[in-house]
Amino acid sequence: MAPTAFADIGKAAKGLLSGDKATGSFQFDPKLSVTSTTSSGVALTATAVQKADKVEATLKAAYAAKKYSVDVALGADNKVTATASLNEVAPGVKLSSSIVVPDVTTAKVTLDYGMPYLSLKSTIGLTATPVVDIAASTGYQSFVLGGEASIDTAKSALTKYNVALGYHAADFQVAALLADQAKTVKLSYSHNLTPASTVGAEVVRKLATSDTTFALAYARKLSTGALAKFKLENSGLLSALYETKLASGEKVTGSLQLQATNLSAAPKYGFAVDLA
Repeated sequence: MAPTAFADIGKAAKGLLSGDKATGSFQFDPKLSVTSTTSSGVALTATAVQKADKVEATLKAAYAAKKYSVDVALGADNKVTATASLNEVAPGVKLSSSIVVPDVTTAKVTLDYGMPYLSLKSTIGLTATPVVDIAASTGYQSFVLGGEASIDTAKSALTKYNVALGYHAADFQVAALLADQAKTVKLSYSHNLTPASTVGAEVVRKLATSDTTFALAYARKLSTGALAKFKLENSGLLSALYETKLASGEKVTGSLQLQATNLSAAPKYGFAVDLA
């Protein structure tokens, strides 16, 4: 079995703090999503988000089979993003490609390779002087070590490199990331206190300026099946989320954000409705 991919080191804390399907995502703008599946298995999703006095709409069509998947998305900027993937091209190998139309310079190919003690991902742009992204990780039992780098062949320069070390146990994860070309250190932690409740924290320190920020989060599945989540940042910004699924199948999420150190400041709030 391949080790945890580099991008997934400390994934539980990332999801809790930044948002994921398991613990919900804060939504401070009105959002409506409608999903349906055709008889042929194509999933269609239309999303509209109101930002100030403007509504941004996107449309996505996706189809997945055992050996391959294809999805096409029309963004609010009227650009079309197309992605196609082939699974098990060879043992442990997945091949995918993507492009944003009409900008053909965005075309790229990604190779994922997994084997015992090694997970490798390489992305190369389909241009004469491409940017090459490489990420690799290895692990033993619950420990995982990985790194990633970007090489700009036009400049013959290494433009990005990050290193991460993580420990993934059954009920908690700890991760340390040296990012921004060794200019930033990130430490994250998540712990499933019970099957229904999770806590997490992240500390970020800029080494050049010694600036330090942190965030704490707590999520809990209620007995009703609803989800509640809270996040507190060192700036005093407090965010709260409540997500529930109605009997008719719609998922409704409400979010509230306020400045805990200045309650006179106007709060932000929003909601999301997912119709399936």
